[in-house]
Amino acid sequence: MKLSESFFITRREFPKDEDTISSKLLIKSGMLLKNDSGIYTYLPIGLKVLENIKNVINDEMKRIGANEVLMPSLINSDFYVRSNRHEYLGSEMFDIESKNGKTYNLCPTHEELFAYAARYKIKSYKDLHFTLYQISNKYRDEDLSKSINRKKEFCMADAYSFDADDGGLDISYDKMFQAYRHIFNILNIDTLVVSSDPYSMQGLSSEEFQVLCDYGEDKIVKCTKCTYASKLEDASGKTLKVQKEVKTKEKKLVRTPNVKTIKELSEFLDEPETNIIKSLIFKVDDNYKMILLKGDDDLNESKLVRLFKTSNIEFPSTEELESKGIEVGFIGPVDAGLEIIADNEIRYMSNCVCGSNMKDYHYINVNPGVDFRVKRYADLKYFDDEMVCPKCKSKCDIVNGIEVGHIFKLGDVYSKVYDLKYMNEVNELGYVHMGSYGIGLERCLSAIVERNHDDKGIVWPFSVAPFKVAIVVANIYDKEAYKYSKLLYEKLNKLGIDTILDDRRESIGVKFNDMDLIGIPIRITVGKNYKNNQVDFKLRNEKNSKLIKTEAVIEKIQTTIEKYSNIY
Repeated sequence: MKLSESFFITRREFPKDEDTISSKLLIKSGMLLKNDSGIYTYLPIGLKVLENIKNVINDEMKRIGANEVLMPSLINSDFYVRSNRHEYLGSEMFDIESKNGKTYNLCPTHEELFAYAARYKIKSYKDLHFTLYQISNKYRDEDLSKSINRKKEFCMADAYSFDADDGGLDISYDKMFQAYRHIFNILNIDTLVVSSDPYSMQGLSSEEFQVLCDYGEDKIVKCTKCTYASKLEDASGKTLKVQKEVKTKEKKLVRTPNVKTIKELSEFLDEPETNIIKSLIFKVDDNYKMILLKGDDDLNESKLVRLFKTSNIEFPSTEELESKGIEVGFIGPVDAGLEIIADNEIRYMSNCVCGSNMKDYHYINVNPGVDFRVKRYADLKYFDDEMVCPKCKSKCDIVNGIEVGHIFKLGDVYSKVYDLKYMNEVNELGYVHMGSYGIGLERCLSAIVERNHDDKGIVWPFSVAPFKVAIVVANIYDKEAYKYSKLLYEKLNKLGIDTILDDRRESIGVKFNDMDLIGIPIRITVGKNYKNNQVDFKLRNEKNSKLIKTEAVIEKIQTTIEKYSNIY
């Protein structure tokens, strides 16, 4: 690539409408062009990086024997209605109505189509095992898209395994787990494996590959001693509290005029928020239920969804509750007439405060099990500083992360939806067991930049760098130096070493700044020392350059690339 003849643009300033340093650097370096919120154009150098990431994934998928296919992105919405995911994904899906009135979706995920396609092959146990994969665009109408981590149109490598039973699925899952580890290692991404909720895929279990960094949008709970790690919304914690012997007092009704919030109640009664019961009413599959939490805790609605095994959960409006005779602001569990589900912390509370279900009144000295009955205790709140690791009871840290990969054991859930069966050795029909595996390429791109940059720009790992070598011509009017630069450029490219030639009519300072910004691993500067048959050799991740003889340049480049390639 000769920059004097290429579409190459860089910016002097960072964009102001991006949240992450990776997105800012990718736009500033001319690798991406933002068209709209969550929508970007890949420019030539950025596209080369994306293709290099694809090549790493393709090589690993072929190594483990997966077969590549390409599914359509425009899909009849009946596929998602049939699996009930149209309801789950809801407004995130792009709906398109054809001129004939038929509804289509821009594909957010492809499990349904892979299960459908597998029906045409699988008849007998002899047709199993196999794995299919693709690298294609997906579409989701993300609300807040201020970085490439939340694109509305994004590139994903998704794979699907098909096995006869759980044992086969376990083998396929483990093989893909190791393949993902190898891919991320080649991409120079350190990942933390995090347990995750499989509900979105309706599967059995799932794990995420997270890259820890300051700008990560996910919150990760990570044990300081053992291997436990989980997303904040999925994290289960234990409390070190024990049930203490406390003399229970008699429940008492107190007047609290127009005192409705936890904070107001705490100040009015001079009671800590930790001794107040927060009472919430939800509609679960159209049935009203009361949820109890400690006053200073927040409800984790994801845990509520898992507890009730339904996403049909609503928070009723004030008008709806008042129409049922419920005094909003004074709701409590005593004589509530509703099924009560309480967070585990409630069982340790005693002589506490709660609503009375009467306007302008609250109860004090209320005790769970004495003044009201809880049908079920469960972990309903977000993990916080009072909780410890559920495995080893040690302290946990809450850190930021970027999800770059996600793997699921789906079991037979999609096989049952699409009647994907096989005949076993004794002529009995069984459902195929599926696994689903995904890598977000833009998320990998983002994570690589987040972990590999400095104050001058991006520092690409050799494995994904758009070019391995940048040749900078200090003075294009020096005919001999320019001639040598072009000859070296041609030789390196013929040897299969991707090389860029900066032969622009720009100052040497501008050229150096741009090469640092776009992060090419090796920089060769052909300048004033060329008359002595020497050029400057510099690695992007090192501070200083050194002079080498022109006849040794190619060998030096080859040995350097080999050295860094062997790291992975």
